[in-house]
Amino acid sequence: MHFRELMDSKGRLLVVSLPENSLEYARAAVENGADAVKLHINVKHRVTGKVHVTWTDVRETAKNIHSALGCCMGIVPGAETMASEEELGEMSKFGLSFFDVYVDYAPLYVMKNDLCKMLALNHTYSKSMASYLRKVGADAVEISIIDPKDYGKDLSLEDLLNYLEVLELSGLPSFIPTQKRITVDEADRILDLGFKGLIIGPIVTGIEIGSFSRIVREFSKITRD
Repeated sequence: MHFRELMDSKGRLLVVSLPENSLEYARAAVENGADAVKLHINVKHRVTGKVHVTWTDVRETAKNIHSALGCCMGIVPGAETMASEEELGEMSKFGLSFFDVYVDYAPLYVMKNDLCKMLALNHTYSKSMASYLRKVGADAVEISIIDPKDYGKDLSLEDLLNYLEVLELSGLPSFIPTQKRITVDEADRILDLGFKGLIIGPIVTGIEIGSFSRIVREFSKITRD
């Protein structure tokens, strides 16, 4: 299912940010309840330290995941180094239906394709940026506003108020990533406030495949309609 259709058809969504671009992790995520999985290219993951390679290196993996699992799949197309306009244009042919990119790294050409566009705000965002996301063509927003020095800490009430501010100002389906630790019970209560879903990654899932599978399964329970 295309990510736009998924957002329209389901109340709460669980997106799993894979620790590495592999069929093994994608299968574990999908079989344990993920609504969508997210690959990475052209970036070094801040949590795992994993260096993700180029689209040329990953596209067959994406094709294999889509062929084997038929799952909804997206990608982080880069940061300082970004996928080209041509690469973004061909990603749908390999089973991808959305991308997720920080606005401060996104060239204007990232908006010129048929992928669903999730734009991420970082810890330096301003209120006015949240207000204009829809106007520039965003389909969804990742509220990725935690300062990297605070990654892995417990979520605070201040964090939640900042999330709510972006949700209200953007008027878009809004996703909270697990830059800080968040429990399943906390996530359940937070989603009740109107957020579209969670993007869980290594801070809560870890990278060992057994615990990864178990934690995805636990979080998936709160996103079942």
